[in-house]
Amino acid sequence: MATVLSGARAKLIVNGVEVGYASNVSATENIALARVDVLGDIDSKEIVPVGRSVSVQAGFIRISGESLKDLGLIPRGGTLDVLEFPELTMEVYDQVGDFPVWRVEGCRAESRSWQVQAGSVVSVNASFQARRIYDERG
Repeated sequence: MATVLSGARAKLIVNGVEVGYASNVSATENIALARVDVLGDIDSKEIVPVGRSVSVQAGFIRISGESLKDLGLIPRGGTLDVLEFPELTMEVYDQVGDFPVWRVEGCRAESRSWQVQAGSVVSVNASFQARRIYDERG
């Protein structure tokens, strides 16, 4: 019988380090397509791939005294610090089988937001742009 990956089995690792608690992590891969249209023909002659984009979103549980900057996920400082901040590699691991299910390379922080709500844990939501995503099959 196939083993199902669940949130209870998954952990998030960034640059080889487990990064605390994340309540949700999602990634999107888009392949941009362009139509080749010609005069005198109502139908496109071809649809060609012209680019790929990857984005990642993660909801981190806020631990007092520890920020995403402390975890090394978001640059701290001025212009030069932001420009020289290294790309990240994010992996979602099956912690029971101890193997990566998804690997996202070339991640750069794009935004972060937080929310305080009655009856809920405070989370910091962050989004990243990335160059490439791989699943366990490569």
